[in-house]
This record gives sequence, structure tokens and C-alpha cells, in this order.
Amino acid sequence: MKIPYAKELPFIICGLSFLQPALTVIQYQNICMIATALILGGKMNLTKISCMLLKEKCVSTLSHFLSDAKISTSEMQNLYILNALKTYKITNGYFIIDDTMKHHSNFCKWIHGAFILFDHALGTNVKATCIVVLYYSDGALIKFPISMRIFIKEKGKMPWQKRKVKEFKTKNELAIEMIEQALKKGFPECTVLADAWFGVGPFVKELRRLELSYILEVKPSFNVREKCKEPKLTKTGKIAKNQYDLIKLPKFFESVSCVIKCGFAPDEKTGQSVKTVYSIKIATLRFNSIPGKHRVIRSFCPAKNTVKFLLTNELTWEAAKIISSYSYRWVIEEFFRNAKQLTDMEGATVRSEQGVTIALYLVFYIDFLAHNENYKRSIAEELSQEPLTVPSVIRRLQYENMVAFIERVQEDEDFVRKWIKVTKDSLERNRKKHKNLITIDKSDEYGIDEAA
Repeated sequence: MKIPYAKELPFIICGLSFLQPALTVIQYQNICMIATALILGGKMNLTKISCMLLKEKCVSTLSHFLSDAKISTSEMQNLYILNALKTYKITNGYFIIDDTMKHHSNFCKWIHGAFILFDHALGTNVKATCIVVLYYSDGALIKFPISMRIFIKEKGKMPWQKRKVKEFKTKNELAIEMIEQALKKGFPECTVLADAWFGVGPFVKELRRLELSYILEVKPSFNVREKCKEPKLTKTGKIAKNQYDLIKLPKFFESVSCVIKCGFAPDEKTGQSVKTVYSIKIATLRFNSIPGKHRVIRSFCPAKNTVKFLLTNELTWEAAKIISSYSYRWVIEEFFRNAKQLTDMEGATVRSEQGVTIALYLVFYIDFLAHNENYKRSIAEELSQEPLTVPSVIRRLQYENMVAFIERVQEDEDFVRKWIKVTKDSLERNRKKHKNLITIDKSDEYGIDEAA
């Protein structure tokens, strides 16, 4: 068992105060207790959270709170966005789009959003909830998740749907919906960053409609339009409308001779010499399936022996600026790692749509507060300090709880007795007694189905 929740953490109580207009006093206390238990390592398991609270809240109460309490998750999210815009003066930055999966193994048919989905990381089908996330970063200290959508499969009936008709939307449509909502809420027009799963024609078309800059990874299977060396004619001998040939993207860059090397400057303190990180080729071209003219770079990493193709609608940007800007996309991968390892996003097995949404939003809020703690540390003028990693912020909070726990053990006998009792009650669990089958009735009546 983890160290119990010994004392309210000001980090949580003050940090989540923006939710108070949307919640009752009891609901706000429940949210704070669950968030604290998650930070202290209780995992997103209602039984474990109840034990962390020394059973001040029973499992059924927590389950009812998440699934059945009259809470407007849309109002919670609206207050969160307003709080983020109030906390930071955002003038530019990056919208980062990506999707991840919450994997499940048991009782999946009863968990909201769990489908048989293909996981490209594992290379196999899994029972999971697919989540599309919009994240913000200014390229420095300000970073936080903005919004999320649960991806619903077009086909497939699940018991939790309760005959509700869900409107199917692709991941691209969900991403655009979140970006449009963020712009309406007051976010500036930021550069959109996304991996190859969003580097497709329909997504680019919508970004161009919104007049946003973007840097997207594209798959090497795309075709490039190359001007014909000789005029193309129709069968009747007239000049054809399309005077271009289609060539695969890797093949196109074989004809580009100029190679730009990008890397790190020498460091006199450590004695590190110039280090080449990427070998880059750059060209301005048109794709066959993606609208518009784009600046495209072919980036080769010698250390990993990998090649990536990045496109942007910023036709004047140099190669170093394109690849440096795209590198900020990595913060969403860090968010997914922290969400799964620190706040147990994958462990949430709540069975209702509201419960799953609240659990995911709690993960969002904790990430926001952790990065905000770093931001405050770094702008404290004379007391400014170097930013910490999110796991370091969490460990500091766990340390504060440990100190408070030791003080309570030394001074509060009732707390110690309660902790011992809760721990002792969870030590043993009796096996179910084996029951012998008996014959209840016997009948020769024709037509009775045999038991399978």
C-alpha cells in the first residue's frame, strides 16, 4: 500500500480552484481528493484511491461521483481554458495534434469507448479507447493540453452506448474541431504540428481554410507532381490538361543535389565539438493528393539511420527553422508518457462516458499544474530556478505528503489506528467455498433444451 493521503496539498486545492463555479462543495472536494491520490501514486483505481484516503470515501461513492453526479464536463473544460488563457499571456506558439490509446484487458465491452482498434506501436489489434489530443506549447516553458476527443468507430455496437446514435468523425475532423474551438476561445493563430497520420489532404485543406501555418510529417508513399519534359497529348492529338508526371517522394529527392547539415555548435565548457544531427535536402513542390504548394524537407538522422519528410506552407522558411519548429511536437509525447506512467491514464476503467471524460480531464489538469509550477519557478526574478521535469514535480509533492504523514504518525493516534485497520482489512481475502452440484428436478418432458 502507498503512503496514505495525509494532508491536503495546496498545489491541488489552489490549482483546481478554477473549477469551483461548475461544482458543488462536495464535488470539488471529491475532485481534489482523487487528483491528490493520483499524484501520490494511488493509480486510477477506485479501490486503491479509497485505501489512499483511508476509506473516508468508499468505492461506490467515488463511482457514483464520476458516473452519475450532475456535472457538466463541458463547463469544466470551458473554465479550464479560460483559466489557462488568464494564467499565461499567449501571443504565439504551436498547436500540437496527436492521438494515443488507453489499453484495456478485462470487461472491455462495459467500458466506455473500448473498441477493437489497431495499435501501430504494437502492430496488432487491441481493445482500447482512442483519444485525439490538442496540446499547446510556446516552444519554451509554457505547455499544457488544451482539449481532447474520444474517437468513436464508425461501425460496431457497444453495450455502453445504450442505443445512443454517435456521429462518426474522423481523427482529422476531431482535430480541426478542437483547433476551431481553441481559436474561438481566444487562442492566437498558432503553427500546427502533427505526425504522418495527420499529414493528409483533407487535414491540410482544412488548415488552409483556417489560414494557419503548419508543419506536418508526410509518408514517403506520396506522389509529387513533376513537370513533363515533353508535352503530353490526348488520344486526339490535343495538348493534355495535366502537363506533369507523378514521381514518388523519395525518388524526387534523389535528384536534389544540395545537402544542408544541421546540428549543434561547439561547447567550450564541455569540450564538445560541432555535432551534425541531420542531413537535409529541401525543395518547393506540389503533391498530387495534397492541395497547394509546399516547402518540403527530407531529413536524414545518421545516428538512428532514419528518414523523415516534413512539409510546411511557409515557403520562405529555411531548413533549420522547419526542423527546429517541428521538434517541439515531442512535448505531446512527453505528455502521453507522463499521463500513462505518473497519473495512470490507461488504468481508468470507469464504465460511463462522463466518468471517462472526468478521469481524462483530471490528467489534463495535473499536467497543466505541473508545468505551471515550473513556469513560476523560472520567472521568480532573483529567486528564479531551473525548470524541473514533470516527474520531479510529482516526486516533490510525494515528498511533501511523506513529511506530513510522518508528522501525523507522531502526533495523531487516531490516524495511526485507522491506517493500521485499513491496511489489515486488505491483507486477506477468503476464497469462495466450493459448492457441490445437486439434482434439483428431473423430467422426461419432450422439447426441453439440454444445457450447453
